[in-house]
Amino acid sequence: MTKIVGGEQLGELSQLQAVAESIFGRGQRQPGWFRRKLTRAGVEPGLSAVAMQGDEVQGYALLGRVASLGSIARGAGVGVVEAARGRGLGRALIDFASERARAAGFASIQFLAEPERLDWYLGQGFISVDAQLSLLGFGLGREQGEPPVTAAAGARLGPAPLWSWFPEAWERTPANERAQVEVEHGRAWLTREGRAWLVHRAELSAAGSSVSELMLALRRRIDVTTPVVVYPCSADAAWLEALLASGFEVVQRSHVVRRSLPF
Repeated sequence: MTKIVGGEQLGELSQLQAVAESIFGRGQRQPGWFRRKLTRAGVEPGLSAVAMQGDEVQGYALLGRVASLGSIARGAGVGVVEAARGRGLGRALIDFASERARAAGFASIQFLAEPERLDWYLGQGFISVDAQLSLLGFGLGREQGEPPVTAAAGARLGPAPLWSWFPEAWERTPANERAQVEVEHGRAWLTREGRAWLVHRAELSAAGSSVSELMLALRRRIDVTTPVVVYPCSADAAWLEALLASGFEVVQRSHVVRRSLPF
């Protein structure tokens, strides 16, 4: 018999890494990636749900607290092992976590859904509130004497980003894996993700500055062949065409989905 229990019953949620890899694959993730994910997303065991059959984990729904989202509890993943699918465990996990979030005072919960999973989330009472893209480009190589982008704590986040992942993701990344870079036309906040630099926040330095020139200047600070990822990029962003025209391409699409928690 499968039981849904609170995440605190598992002890350390980082134990779920092996289950996550069995569901979604390891890919090119670095060692310790799951613990890093939990920290950056602010996942709380008391908001999360785990499906257990005896001592075996059958699935999970992870929820975190992100101050910048206010009364929205942010989901950090839902997964069910292949052998346990088709029995309603995904819905049961989300319902359990939703009740915990409601009891903690949240007004809604939010997850990131890949296109092939969108209909499933809509069937659980979620609505799509935004379509997001991940863009990929590459470093253009540094001119002689130009300093490379190197990981460092960097400056505090600015007030007016063109785009931004939830700011706590950058703040909760270890100082030796993040950087804040000043270039012509603006500045960018980056984190190291394996070989790649992830640009998950950027600002123009002045009105009339060019988004395309900002990103070209940044890429000139990064070695050739080093991947440069822009995330999250709204699918209807006014500057999207400028990035596509300057050498970036769409490599992933997703939907932000949200479900209200009635009191």
